[in-house]
Amino acid sequence: MHKNKFLLIGLAITVLNISSQEYDDDFFKSLPDDVQKELLEKTINKENFEEPLYRAGAKISKLDKPDNEIERNVYGENFFTSFQSTFMPINEPNFDTSYVLDYGDGIKIQLIGQKDSTNIYKIARDGTISIDDIGQISISGLTLAQAISSIKLELKKVYIATESFISLQNVRDINVLIAGNAYKPGIYTMSGNSNPLHALVMAGGVNKYGSFRDIKVKRNNKIIGVIDLYDYLINGNFNNIQRLQSGDLIFVDKTQNLVTVDGAVKRPMIYELKKDETLDKAIYFANGLNVKANLQSITIDRIKSGLVNRILVKNIDDIKNITSKDNDIINISEYRFNEVRIKGAVVNPGKYLMQEGDGILEVLNRAGGYTENAYPLAGIYSNKAAKAISKLASQKLYNDLVQIVLNQASANPESSDVSSILELAKNIDDIEPSGRVNIEFDIQKIIENPSLNTLIQNGDEIIIPEKTNYVHIFGEVSNEGTVAFNQDANYIYYINKQGGFLKSADLEGVYILQPNGESVKANIKKNIFMSGPLRNPEILPGSIIYIPRSIDDSYLRRQAIQAYAAIIGNIGVSLASLSVLDQ
Repeated sequence: MHKNKFLLIGLAITVLNISSQEYDDDFFKSLPDDVQKELLEKTINKENFEEPLYRAGAKISKLDKPDNEIERNVYGENFFTSFQSTFMPINEPNFDTSYVLDYGDGIKIQLIGQKDSTNIYKIARDGTISIDDIGQISISGLTLAQAISSIKLELKKVYIATESFISLQNVRDINVLIAGNAYKPGIYTMSGNSNPLHALVMAGGVNKYGSFRDIKVKRNNKIIGVIDLYDYLINGNFNNIQRLQSGDLIFVDKTQNLVTVDGAVKRPMIYELKKDETLDKAIYFANGLNVKANLQSITIDRIKSGLVNRILVKNIDDIKNITSKDNDIINISEYRFNEVRIKGAVVNPGKYLMQEGDGILEVLNRAGGYTENAYPLAGIYSNKAAKAISKLASQKLYNDLVQIVLNQASANPESSDVSSILELAKNIDDIEPSGRVNIEFDIQKIIENPSLNTLIQNGDEIIIPEKTNYVHIFGEVSNEGTVAFNQDANYIYYINKQGGFLKSADLEGVYILQPNGESVKANIKKNIFMSGPLRNPEILPGSIIYIPRSIDDSYLRRQAIQAYAAIIGNIGVSLASLSVLDQ
């Protein structure tokens, strides 16, 4: 008997610890009398003396979902990428007095006056609290405000000249079931102050099959509310949310019509529409049209009978008459604009939004034209596409030079040319590609010949330096720097002004970058890849003279030519950028 007795007690206590539900009456009465007595005593002790356990605070965690759960870009999914792992705060000051009390809640009563005391009373299973000198007061099912009034009334009957202060000290746990198309359906234990949104967040939200707009809350097998998450997330309506009770069921129904809104709207995404909603609702959900919307170019792609049909919308108001279908795609074309920045010696430097098809002339006119000190010949036009190409070319050139160094070092380890090529490779690696494109900046010439009006692209940058009276010298010269411009002088004059060539200089490989970005080689005509006699290349204000290091091997010298062009081109852009650094 004793062995069975202890087994039964152990089983009963285990059940008591696992579940908050009362024992089945028939099961309880079937136990021996002494077992019933012990079990009843343990239950009373548990209710009266064991304080409810509350978690130490809410924790925010990131919810890692598989890629197939988030790849759709459906509006509302980001709301559930993180979750609060508990909604069981230790204390909630200024608690909402509409909270409905039930078993497990703790009421704090402080008496001041004829009787001074502070006690916490846990609501028992029968829905009452028991107060000395007063007895039991039934408060389960009452709101906090109603319970406070009821308790105060009873206290006044017994205690004279005593003020009472009553508040909710602890909040009970509740169990709710989340079912249907939730990410992680199941039974969740939550605070009695939780609402359906809390529960959904804990369950990871809606899965890829679930509806954001048809989430049912059931109590006693009856629907007591239908949640439309868009009403909260888009409209900000949170007034009709209600608290959950233990045993409530939250059912996430299947998704309805998923409609893609793309193009000239403020928040292009996929939105869920109800079966009877028209497509203008999707545009409303997308925060409406943006200022670039082309209302003459609106299309709807719809799947019908296995084929994609395109609906042309002539008037934006017509969308109000088109009922949504699953997988509809609304596309509203955008007028194309190009954002361009112009710096330097123009009347109004800054960022401009230009029409598609505008060119450099329109940008200059928008900026008010050149200032008196502008130097259009030295203007720099930088293009994103050209910059990307330049970056690839620089990387290839760097790789080629490194390979040359490796080959040369292997074939002739004593060669002095190895260090020169290695230095070139390092310089190329340090270069930030400019994306400079040589174009015409002379306004009068562009007006006379519209073919010179280079079309601009989005993200282009224009720099117009001011007039300069200097020539810059870099490379294998005694002193790198600048020399005052002398219109009668040739390049040798400027080099001599800086102390002349170093012994390491390549006397036959002097390169000159003209202000407009064109590179010429002294004694060689046109750009550095072409030949032809030209003894005295013109030196203009702002020109850059570059003296490379001597390389004995003719093959290596030919390979180095591209590196020289990239180096002096980068120097030219850097100098122009520094001249307008304050803009």
